[in-house]
Amino acid sequence: MATEPVEFFESGDQLLVFIKTRARPKGSSAEVEFGTGHLWTIRDGTVVSLRIFPEREKALQAAGLRE
Repeated sequence: MATEPVEFFESGDQLLVFIKTRARPKGSSAEVEFGTGHLWTIRDGTVVSLRIFPEREKALQAAGLRE
């Protein structure tokens, strides 16, 4: 499995990171790729929450952002 950040957005005390993950199921030659949005809330240098969204638009809405 390989995971890499592909986009970053900052909004106040929040950081939204879109992540791309690629995986190959056991016993298969097929590769699966999917993306998620990770919304981090950071205060005074400490992570206070992390929310993960499978849908890009919902992650952007939660961060108060739009495309």
